[in-house]
Amino acid sequence: MTLTAPETPVRTLSPRLALVLLALPAMLIAIDISVLSVALPQMAADLRPSPTELLWMNDIYGFMVGGTMITMGAVGDRIGRRRLIVICSAAFAAASALAAFAVAPWMIIATRALMGIAGAAIMPASMALIGRIFPDPKRAVAAMGAYMSCFLTGMAAAPLVGGLMMAHWWWGSVFLLGVPIMVVTLIAAPRLLPEFKAPSVGPLDLVSAALSLASILLLVAALKLLVSDGWSWEPAAAAAAGLALGWVFVRRQRRSDDPLVDLALLRRPGVARTMWVLFLTALLMGGTSLFWAFYLQDALELSPLHAAMWLLPSTVAMMVASNLGPWLAKRIDPARVVAGSLAVMAAGFACYTMVSTGAAGLAAVICGSVLATAGIGAAFPFMMNEVISRAPQERAGSAASFVQTANEIGIATGLVVLGSVGTLVYRLRMDGGSWVDDFRAAETTGDTALLHQSQDAFIEGFRVVGIVGVAIMALVLLLQLARSRKAAEAA
Repeated sequence: MTLTAPETPVRTLSPRLALVLLALPAMLIAIDISVLSVALPQMAADLRPSPTELLWMNDIYGFMVGGTMITMGAVGDRIGRRRLIVICSAAFAAASALAAFAVAPWMIIATRALMGIAGAAIMPASMALIGRIFPDPKRAVAAMGAYMSCFLTGMAAAPLVGGLMMAHWWWGSVFLLGVPIMVVTLIAAPRLLPEFKAPSVGPLDLVSAALSLASILLLVAALKLLVSDGWSWEPAAAAAAGLALGWVFVRRQRRSDDPLVDLALLRRPGVARTMWVLFLTALLMGGTSLFWAFYLQDALELSPLHAAMWLLPSTVAMMVASNLGPWLAKRIDPARVVAGSLAVMAAGFACYTMVSTGAAGLAAVICGSVLATAGIGAAFPFMMNEVISRAPQERAGSAASFVQTANEIGIATGLVVLGSVGTLVYRLRMDGGSWVDDFRAAETTGDTALLHQSQDAFIEGFRVVGIVGVAIMALVLLLQLARSRKAAEAA
């Protein structure tokens, strides 16, 4: 793996302060992806949403982040990345304040949608600016590591943050968390961040923007329906429509002189393989996160807050590893750092094959989560920089949004693929049924026999998921080694 410098360095008042200013909103955006799930019971009691409204309240934020990121990356390239960050920080803060004092479900849905669009704009613009603030390739990777450390830490800490806030305040407090951070960004960005916009990019292709939004929303909706309801005509129809619109979108990008996403980026050395590695690792992390939650709360019968506390070691591991990787790259070949990090991640999935209900099983899950998150935390900044640095400066925002969209789709796909594997094993062991329904039935009726049978069947499914994870990581390592070998031959 080679480290490529951006084309044109820029001066800023303080690169480190600029990085902090970019990283804090990233942590907030990550927290908001899942923190609402902790507050939903109280919100539902106060606002009385219908079942459909409840689903939209929880899911609309992630839908809009994934669905609009490609478009917003292109918008930042056109109007200026700092300008877009300022505008969307104001929008995020305003929407958060409105959501905190919402009096009806539609207000939560509308404000969460606006927060998702604003978050989708801030992230690719921030990542594109990092390459300009830190012109040295190794410093750029270190900065990307710190940025992704904040983002990934936000995702991991969301349940704990939500649990602590709900223990002391009302449900609206989970929204007010973001207001001061975004206000600081709004005030400080014009003073600390450089501006950049593409000098020769045409107007935004609104047709392509609509196609990308519709395609991604339909695909993510299909994956979520598969997880919640299983196979039926509804997710099949949504997936078919999403794939069809995606095909039209790709054809339009290939024919356009000024595409929303420059697909030629995939033909640059190593980019396609790196994108596959990013997608597959996101698939595994997204899929296994589902099993972590159910294992801790249902198989071990821990409270949500206690379960979140058991995930703190993996959060710390991710923070340390995402900063350790760039430090190691100053001393050894970055390609070896990435390969070693992916091997550590594979070892984490191997730990999941030893899960049980006892203390040894809990140790296996904690060890596995620490190794898996440490591995992805160390490798991710290199892979992200590998893609963004290959793009021309005027397309860096679009490249960053492309990577993040692949990551979002990978997580959603992992929930379906690994969730389906675990469900299949569970149903074979229990002669049908769902572990969610069986755990709830056992809790309601006090049926300890059903509870123990469900726990054993679920754990067996978790072990099989670990085996599948090891197999996929073997493929990931092969892709990375092939990428490293080609890079060495080219050098």
